[in-house]
Amino acid sequence: MRRGQRGFTLIEMVIVVAIVGIVVAALYSFFINNFKVAQEEAKIASIESQAKRLEDSIKQWLQMADQSSIVYYPSFKRVDMIVYEDASSSGVLVKIDYEHMSKSIRIEKGSSGAVLYLEGKVLRFNVLDNFPQLIIEYEVDLGVRGQTRTYKIVYNRRYD
Repeated sequence: MRRGQRGFTLIEMVIVVAIVGIVVAALYSFFINNFKVAQEEAKIASIESQAKRLEDSIKQWLQMADQSSIVYYPSFKRVDMIVYEDASSSGVLVKIDYEHMSKSIRIEKGSSGAVLYLEGKVLRFNVLDNFPQLIIEYEVDLGVRGQTRTYKIVYNRRYD
């Protein structure tokens, strides 16, 4: 290099490229990890939303049911009730039970057929009938790092 010329040597350029490469690799790793965490959180939120929606529906059906029609079948872990959705209806039979093969909660409402909720996610489903109290409890696998959440519905029957 001649005197008086300004510029970078090859060694300086290699060092700068190496430093930039290290910084880019660190940022890439950081963003990939944050993306994975965000995906896991979205999955958990979706499953929790489904479980909460199911819990709210069961609570609503229990409140709208003819209280004397709420029956628990211990051998099947099933709850049946006749739900009156409006004043003019004659009532709809609602059956809630656990389907062991698909690890889901099965709801059969009238003649519309069965619908599976939280398919493949329900680890445990219990019903306890301590008259007048009915307790429905289910444990849900959140699908991330072995996390589970238990939902418990405690319903006190009314004496209409």
